[in-house]
Amino acid sequence: ILLSFAQFEREIISERTRDKIAAARRKGKWSGGRPILGYDVDPHGTRLLVNEDEAPQVREIYEMYLHYKSLMPTVQELNRRGWLTKGWIGRKGKHLGGRKYCKDSLYRLLTNVAYLGKVRYKTEIHEGEHPALVDEDVFRRVQEGLRHNCRTGGKEVRNKYGALLKGLLNCVPCGCGMMHAYTNKNNKRYRYYVCMNANKRGWQSCPTKSLPAGEIE
Repeated sequence: ILLSFAQFEREIISERTRDKIAAARRKGKWSGGRPILGYDVDPHGTRLLVNEDEAPQVREIYEMYLHYKSLMPTVQELNRRGWLTKGWIGRKGKHLGGRKYCKDSLYRLLTNVAYLGKVRYKTEIHEGEHPALVDEDVFRRVQEGLRHNCRTGGKEVRNKYGALLKGLLNCVPCGCGMMHAYTNKNNKRYRYYVCMNANKRGWQSCPTKSLPAGEIE
């Protein structure tokens, strides 16, 4: 009986916490999470403050993607300039973030509605308390470019082509995992296992690059 009441109490606390976060987001408040480039978290409240040093960099990244019209060339240019993701000091005093860009980190930056001065809660988008950093027309053009390039973030892609070694194969030279990929040519599908390091940061990042799926399977 005591265990049942304890479980019920945990569920009530979880539900109240979720409701509190949802109410805060609907009011446009920042309800926690990783800090994002261009903003700092107000230590005395639940809102974002513009970081004047980082804000021009955010705008330049959006313009850079519109210039290259692709994630990988943009990542390569960012790394060539030595620009890093948002860095911050955690609660335990450890330095977090501040890493080189890859396709996933760039995609998250380019699709973050916070740069429009808004906040997201699940599928809902609400006006935020913080000012926007990116013009709405620029943001819209970037989203159209990402959709045109069929960029999905990679999380929801299923193993629809029966890759036997998906999630099991590692690249020897750099130690990263290898993802399954394919290309269509002359009505024929060619499958590969591609080094994730090379896929995220460019072919020059790994000597292996890719392997024919049929051969290695």
